[in-house]
Amino acid sequence: MASRTEALSALIASARGPRPFSLASREAEEVLNVTLALTVELAVSNDRIDRLERLVAELRGEPVEQLRDIRYDGDIAQERHESTEALLMRALRVILDPRGQDAEAETATL
Repeated sequence: MASRTEALSALIASARGPRPFSLASREAEEVLNVTLALTVELAVSNDRIDRLERLVAELRGEPVEQLRDIRYDGDIAQERHESTEALLMRALRVILDPRGQDAEAETATL
């Protein structure tokens, strides 16, 4: 039995003909497609988080809002903050990379 990744790879490999694009820029459409795929993945993750929060709240015998309102301080808060910053750096690395800005400047002067 094939794994999900293998099944998806086989599906992609079986595509026939040129890939249709609706936007003028192929790159813009690819970015849009990746963004939409990530949005779907995030929606699924949010659904799973919601279900887990509700289950934990039920097991603890408290309202889910109380569980969601838990705030951390000290080392835990700092660790969560650093984790969020690292995530943003990974997600925005292309924009933050100064090499991309140099290439734009060179293109603009040509």
